[in-house]
Amino acid sequence: MPMIVISQPPRTALVTGAASGLGAALSELLLADGWLVAGIDRVPCPQLERSAVADVTDAGQLRAAVDDLAGQLGGLGAVASCAGVFRNVQAPVHLLPGDVWDRTLAVNLTGTFHLTQAVLPHLTGAGGSVVLTASVAARYPQPGGAAYSASKAGVTALARSVALEYASHGIRCNSVMPGYMETAMTAALLSRADLRVAIEERIPAGRVARPGEAAAAIAFLLGPEASYVTGQEFVIDGGASLTAFTQPHDVPRMWRRVERSG
Repeated sequence: MPMIVISQPPRTALVTGAASGLGAALSELLLADGWLVAGIDRVPCPQLERSAVADVTDAGQLRAAVDDLAGQLGGLGAVASCAGVFRNVQAPVHLLPGDVWDRTLAVNLTGTFHLTQAVLPHLTGAGGSVVLTASVAARYPQPGGAAYSASKAGVTALARSVALEYASHGIRCNSVMPGYMETAMTAALLSRADLRVAIEERIPAGRVARPGEAAAAIAFLLGPEASYVTGQEFVIDGGASLTAFTQPHDVPRMWRRVERSG
């Protein structure tokens, strides 16, 4: 008898911030894995057949883009919010410029909220997975980075709320918390050799992340392998958050003592 092949419907995903950095890495990874992918960014996404130019801070513009792309994909099964901004003005909170606070929260937190509101009607009933990109800064703020830390902490709280409220509709929602990554957002910082050395000395893995490494974690959370995972925060930082109470040379010094005693 001939073998009967039951075709599965294509997996569909929408990615914001898809033109560069983490969003581009994620969209390319999903495409390579056979997903149908659509992207949204403030600039065109050349690697995608389906994309829209929209600003996440404009709720109406973003909703129109989401509705159009969901139609092109034939429905949504997964959504990843990767759009974001970072500006560390090296100012304490009482001197933090209001425009920096407003812009950072408008993109990172309110923009993520706009996206979540726009995609949930497409997922309700059919189910699916949403991943919101936060940052380790949500837990470990840097001096001068209050706006960024506050915005990303809000993202993790939003993800937990969505996970709680929509689980009965078959919708999962998680957040990821990357540390330092090789992206345009960190280029000005990581291009300074002295700063890069100081940063990487405090990362047990010994280096900053490639965008594809964080993208792989998001892809896992979007896919069926994570079908029982919701409301969680996934830290992707090479172990950097483990060093809050250590000095850069504490671990090598420990192993030198072991070697001498052996």
